[in-house]
Amino acid sequence: MAFSTAQRGVARLLLYAVGVITIISFVFWSPIPFAPQTTFQGSAGASDQLHLIANGTLGVQKIFAISIPSRLDKRDNIVLGSSLSDFHVEFIDGITPDEINPKTYPYNWNYDHRPVEYAARRAHVNGMQQIVNERLGSAIIMEDDADWDVAIKSQLQSFAIAVRALQGTENAASESPYGHDWDILWLGHCGLECKSDLPSFLTPNDPTILPPHHFLPYWRDPPPLNRPDDSRLTCAISDGVCSIVYAVSFRGAQRILAALSVNPSGIADKIDIGAQFDVSLGRLCGSGYLRCFAPYPSLTGGYRPAAPATKGSDINGLDGDPEKPFDGPIEGPFSNGVMYSTMLNINRILGEEETVLANWDDAPVPEIKPGSIPVIGGSLQAPIAAA
Repeated sequence: MAFSTAQRGVARLLLYAVGVITIISFVFWSPIPFAPQTTFQGSAGASDQLHLIANGTLGVQKIFAISIPSRLDKRDNIVLGSSLSDFHVEFIDGITPDEINPKTYPYNWNYDHRPVEYAARRAHVNGMQQIVNERLGSAIIMEDDADWDVAIKSQLQSFAIAVRALQGTENAASESPYGHDWDILWLGHCGLECKSDLPSFLTPNDPTILPPHHFLPYWRDPPPLNRPDDSRLTCAISDGVCSIVYAVSFRGAQRILAALSVNPSGIADKIDIGAQFDVSLGRLCGSGYLRCFAPYPSLTGGYRPAAPATKGSDINGLDGDPEKPFDGPIEGPFSNGVMYSTMLNINRILGEEETVLANWDDAPVPEIKPGSIPVIGGSLQAPIAAA
């Protein structure tokens, strides 16, 4: 059948309109990596966004590990462990004191601290610089001796439910599955203080919580809240110690870079005492300059392979003859702070064993299947000061 000139014109117009609609649909409705606009309910099964935490960057835009380039052994740990947990890590080069131009020290640096402690702080500040320079919406930064649970993704999904509830964004659209009003999520620490005038969130029946006698050596008293041993507390924090693993938002990275280096209008005079990075970060959280949240007990811990105890730390260095770093008794391998260590279970995971083992024989469940840890909801708790 022949078409008239007018009919052919109408057909071309319809095809053009379909093409425009298709392009607009692609631009506005295609998933945008790390910037989803869906909403979810503050419960364990109602979120359309929690699944983003199961991606290759744990729901943030990038994951970094701070590591001195010469510590290839530690990089091996991080690369292998993260590959088995199905997330990707990029490295930020750690720094040694001899690499630092003395002019880079902030004017208020406390020289009672060792040069190696400033070098460690500067490496974290370099991470902030990179996040800001790359315009990353959020990133996770870990130290290269970190360890995490084989259930890290479901743990973080449960934590996201808690931290969104504390922000009041559990049902709100956000560019992050962790909500949109945070600067620091202090995931791996060795002590914290909760803000007593704000609510907290309790996640019950969490099988990945350590028995209390296996907690990390915490440098702060436990939060003064009635927390059952099988429940994890999440709160807005006023202090924290040990920057083992933390997430930082773009806004948070900007503010940390301002406070710890650029120092406009004397910010450092008010909220920084020229201390180690984790101590300074705790002060920034406590002052209200940063909005910070953390779980208790810590979600992540640390790993040391079989070696003399001194091998693990790049801050404290090696005792004795540096040419003989393996002098002394061999200890480990050792993991602390997590229930089902990824690092200690590497051989079982590589061997495709059905189960992984807990770090301790007295764990409530000494052996589990890796995918059996559920995502858990919870409930808001009244402010400690009002309880």
